[in-house]
Amino acid sequence: MINKETPELTGHHAIIYTCLKLNGPLGKDGIGRRTGLDVNQCSRALPLLQRMNLVELTGFTVKSDSKRPEREWRAI
Repeated sequence: MINKETPELTGHHAIIYTCLKLNGPLGKDGIGRRTGLDVNQCSRALPLLQRMNLVELTGFTVKSDSKRPEREWRAI
């Protein structure tokens, strides 16, 4: 969740952003594996973090846990 009074990240948004900062570019499945978060939490949070100009797509794809291509994200 985003704290509306101050633009600080809280909860799983902060966890996802920190994961990308520490581990470099990852897909949503990679973020989920490293953080223990559900992949759906990652999928919903990444576009919000993108609108906040905290993460961006790399333009590359990586293999998901099911071996399908998924978009790769990085912290800005």
